[in-house]
Amino acid sequence: MRMEHYKVLLSIITRCVKLIKDRHGLYINIDSLPSDDADDAEVYELIKTDKSNDVFGLESTECNDRMSLIQPTAFHHIIEFHAMESPLMCAKFSEYIHKKNNPESIEYHSYVEETVLAETYGVVLYRDQIEKIIHSISGIPEDVSTYIARYIHSNMKPELNVWRPVFIVGAQKNGYSEEKAEHMWEWINTEGEHVGNRMAAECHALTTYRCFWLKTYYPNEYKDALIPTITTTK
Repeated sequence: MRMEHYKVLLSIITRCVKLIKDRHGLYINIDSLPSDDADDAEVYELIKTDKSNDVFGLESTECNDRMSLIQPTAFHHIIEFHAMESPLMCAKFSEYIHKKNNPESIEYHSYVEETVLAETYGVVLYRDQIEKIIHSISGIPEDVSTYIARYIHSNMKPELNVWRPVFIVGAQKNGYSEEKAEHMWEWINTEGEHVGNRMAAECHALTTYRCFWLKTYYPNEYKDALIPTITTTK
């Protein structure tokens, strides 16, 4: 989601909450959504089926089709959707949909990989996952693993060449064969090339969910909150 879309979403939410208070005398604590207690089936049903293109960031047919393919039933699915927005993540999206729908096809190279990637169906979607895998396999400190993940993302070969032997030796100390360690290093470099931070995807997912929550329970107020935005963009 581009930053201008994100700002528009926030302004729509603010206006909608004000309209609800003015019309119904209700104050919606939007920051409490989504609730940690339970996922709201009605909201997810609208997310899965909505084709009106009036949630910014999901205003294109392609985005709506992608969300329909994901068929979200939990908040982490919306986070994963936003993590795969970049055109560079198209291959990841196809892999994700296949594995989500066919869990028997998911294969892991190690227990560490399974632990870190279980929620995303065995697909690397976040730089945070790369950091955890590097640290867990090689014992390289977490703060250093963060830098290595950034080097991978930026394709900084000289820096990666420095850390490659450190990773291999560390992995061997943790019980991996040299061949397995080499394979894992190459796999990490391939999988981590285009992924971003989970926190950024989660921020966008929160905003998307809140828009759909308001649209589910206060459709008239949500529609009216869109009017200034539509007028501005004409």
